[in-house]
Amino acid sequence: MQKPTEAIILAGGMGTRLREVIKDIPKPMALVNGKPFLYHLMDYLQRQGIKHFVLSVGYKNEVIKKYFGDSFKDAIISYAIEDKPLGTGGAIKLGVEFVSGDRFWVINGDTFVGLKLNDFYKKTTSLEISLALVEMNDFDRYGIVDTDERSIISFKEKEQRDHGFINSGVYLMSKGFLEQNTPKKQRFSFEKDVLEAKVDKAEIGFYKAKSVFIDIGIPEDYYLSQYIFSNNLNVDKLFSLDSSWTIFLDRDGVINKRLPGSYVKTIDDFEFLPGALDAIKRLSEYFNRIIVVTNQQGLGKGLMTIDELKEVNEYMLRKVSESGGRIDGVYFCDKLKGEIPNCRKPNPDMAFIAQKDFPDIDFKKSIIFGDSVSDMEFGRSLGMKTVLIPTKEEEKYLYPSIEVDWRIKGLNQIAPLSAKL
Repeated sequence: MQKPTEAIILAGGMGTRLREVIKDIPKPMALVNGKPFLYHLMDYLQRQGIKHFVLSVGYKNEVIKKYFGDSFKDAIISYAIEDKPLGTGGAIKLGVEFVSGDRFWVINGDTFVGLKLNDFYKKTTSLEISLALVEMNDFDRYGIVDTDERSIISFKEKEQRDHGFINSGVYLMSKGFLEQNTPKKQRFSFEKDVLEAKVDKAEIGFYKAKSVFIDIGIPEDYYLSQYIFSNNLNVDKLFSLDSSWTIFLDRDGVINKRLPGSYVKTIDDFEFLPGALDAIKRLSEYFNRIIVVTNQQGLGKGLMTIDELKEVNEYMLRKVSESGGRIDGVYFCDKLKGEIPNCRKPNPDMAFIAQKDFPDIDFKKSIIFGDSVSDMEFGRSLGMKTVLIPTKEEEKYLYPSIEVDWRIKGLNQIAPLSAKL
């Protein structure tokens, strides 16, 4: 028996808990690194052999249909459209009408489980239905699933747990199971009205996966998904570039700790981020040019003097040098937001001044490391590669929509002896 290659994806959620991020679009269309979450989910599944997606859609389904059309890479897309909410059970029952084979996958369109479908299939191939269970620690928002050696024996209610296995929402089932075990009504919950109702009567198999589990309906998980689906900067990839590339670094939030709501005005305010000095040393040993470009609005507001800013920058340069590193130039802009003309990033003025001082700088062979949307726009406008270090709490709702080349948690990820991402 061959592994099923058809998957019903439940993609009708509204995303009420993500209203600050998504407005008037289905939850699975929430942007992750500039692309819908559903895109990343389908990409992961398509690479594991899924050839036919049945998207069970409802709310604002035209948004999904317009974006994806009738295919995704080499896979075909069909749409099972709910005229009114049918619940998870009704959505599966509607979607199965578009499935040609007897066995198929069912997957929630707002969760990601990093399991291997082939391993799941091999362990449960003889059963009419099986669930993927994910191990979790210290949680209270999911009920747990108890099993014996072969099948599920109970589903328990949500409460604070130190450890347990939860239903991940990934199912492998047959049409026969669905026909024999679902109620006649159109709208019903697959979890409550089928799984929990039939657990004592039907053999429900399971596959335990030690896997990442992301539920984008929960804001914290949604932001975590930015790393799960990002093109992380592998150390080998960075240092396989030609050494003539120029490294541009933002300062606050990249080299040193930011002071939210305030500014780094003195040496006492300046604190290097963990691993930053080692990272700059490594970068300077390989790349010919390292430039710092920093917006310093505090100067324009009169909260510090030019001499104080220079003293801070000289302190930074001295510590970098003492650590064996090198920064070739520091460029700053003291303009306030809204001033015209303005050298503040994302405007490219500081880059052009640096290029005038160092004519060997080629923006097409440059990389900007920054912690803000403006840093990424600055780099994009010049054709640079972009590396986002998302540390600004005030910009967290903007980060998901930005398509960048790489995302890392800090310069410490490129420091010597750091693990590959």
